[in-house]
Parts: sequence; structure tokens; C-alpha cells
Amino acid sequence: MTFEPITCDKCGPAVMANYLVKLVSGELSFCGHHYRKYAETLDTVSYEVIELNKAEEAPQLVEMAE
Repeated sequence: MTFEPITCDKCGPAVMANYLVKLVSGELSFCGHHYRKYAETLDTVSYEVIELNKAEEAPQLVEMAE
């Protein structure tokens, strides 16, 4: 299985995408800069925006009071 990185549709193959925008007619991928630049318009035409490469927080242990 080969992994192909998702790159920004505006910057080209030199820049990794941070956001995958799902539209009825297809998908667009953007770096953070270009996503923020077009966010207002994208919010009106997309049905889902996925933040890529997001590190999830590890669950924290909570000590119970005795």
C-alpha cells in the first residue's frame, strides 16, 4: 500500500494540505493559509471540512477523591 500525500490545490505539490473540503461536485484540499483565505465562501458551498494531520489529545487520568 502506497501513501500519497495530500497537497494544497492552490500551492501545488510543495505544500501539504491541512484541510480537505468536501463539495457535492468533488473535493478540494488547502493549506491553512488558503483555507483561511477562502473559508467564508467554502463554508457556504461545502458539506464537510476535515482538518488533516490533527494531533488528537491523549485522554488524561483523573484521580478520584477518597
